[in-house]
Amino acid sequence: MTFEKAFDSIKKKFNGADASKVGDLAIQITFSDEDCGGTFYAEIKNGVLAVEPYDYHDNNAAVNISKSALLGYLGRRSSLDKALAECNGSVYGDAAKVDALRSVIPKAEKKAPAKKAATAAKPAEKKVAAVKKAEPAKKAAAVKKAEPAKKAAAKKPAAKATKK
Repeated sequence: MTFEKAFDSIKKKFNGADASKVGDLAIQITFSDEDCGGTFYAEIKNGVLAVEPYDYHDNNAAVNISKSALLGYLGRRSSLDKALAECNGSVYGDAAKVDALRSVIPKAEKKAPAKKAATAAKPAEKKVAAVKKAEPAKKAAAVKKAEPAKKAAAKKPAAKATKK
């Protein structure tokens, strides 16, 4: 993956961020990946967030981390220490500012679990089909039972007629 694509995926994480409650900060982040190495910064100034693909030398913290570890950290799947340990990364400066930056990222909303009504309908359909298949067999058995009775009833009046 190129740095541009990696940066775009990281920048999307900050869409809808509310930086109004966080003080001013500037974090420079450098990807340690061989295939998408590069540097960008995230700055909050006067409650406004900016994430741009440039160096930021006058920063509160500089982070060296892999793209996957950063995504895990920003997505709240790991702590900063765990993310840094995962990729042998490092933070130079104020790590609390890095955590403050993460706090402005909107939490991903949990998706409602898919309903299982569709799978429940299939067994019900099978039962209906089984009943429909069984009905002709029941009718055939009922017809076979009724036929000897009809034949016996038909023979009895004929026999009475001949006796008179």
